[in-house]
Amino acid sequence: MIADARAGATRLCDGRALAYAEWGPVEGRPLLHFHGVPDGRFSWGGGSACREHGVRLIVVDRPGIGGSDPKPGRSVADWAVDVAELADELDLDRFAVSGWSAGGAYALACAHGLQPRIDAVALVSGVGRLDLSGFVEQMSTAAAWKLAARAPSAMTLAYSALSRLARRSPGAARKILFSGIPQTDRAVIDRPDVRERLMSAYVEATRTGGRGVTEDMQALLGPWGFDPSEIDLLVHLVHGTRDMISPPTHAEYWIETLQATQPVWIESAGHFLIEDHVTEILDTLAG
Repeated sequence: MIADARAGATRLCDGRALAYAEWGPVEGRPLLHFHGVPDGRFSWGGGSACREHGVRLIVVDRPGIGGSDPKPGRSVADWAVDVAELADELDLDRFAVSGWSAGGAYALACAHGLQPRIDAVALVSGVGRLDLSGFVEQMSTAAAWKLAARAPSAMTLAYSALSRLARRSPGAARKILFSGIPQTDRAVIDRPDVRERLMSAYVEATRTGGRGVTEDMQALLGPWGFDPSEIDLLVHLVHGTRDMISPPTHAEYWIETLQATQPVWIESAGHFLIEDHVTEILDTLAG
């Protein structure tokens, strides 16, 4: 667990557990944040900045990941239902949402399905429409996404084996997990505080095996269950100009597709810009 994190879980109407971690003042402005792939609720280290900005950061494990029970066959749109129940449990009438990387799709699902309750939306290094042809092929991590689509059992075995290795030999597992990371991001994830947190988050995310992460990828690769172009909210896009995992063309797609966007381009930044630009992200969401 990351220092200063408050871990919690709620029981949904269908009996599933939904786990989350939070930072910042309990009375602060609520921000529900959705992690990427493959990581979970302890992946973002924005706790101190959230305290300074008066933000109550709540990061939620998706089904089958970390402390959240699985929901096989789910769609991206289904996430809005889970989030609504969590928000009710936490007495949040309104809140902002953000998603990093693949989590951006889930932020859009909430913007679509829970629009009356959403104060602000941000996609941070967000992926494009992975359910449409062409987007996966543009990503430096395309091989993993293609494996999840064509051979999900093999993807699950790979994640599970890596999780077991991470518990025995974190250094060896880190080399495998981050082997395809572009050089632009290497200086960021090689920092001791970042690499240790990301590995810890991966171990927790896959504590019951790799099936949940694979099912998360399958949901993103399958029909999302909603039309993002119907979102009638301003969507902030924070994206690095040198992102090779979610290339700038992914952000440009959202600029063309969504009804209203506010792009924030971070010059020379890669996919992991979230580590060094927390303040800009929080300021963006504050409007």
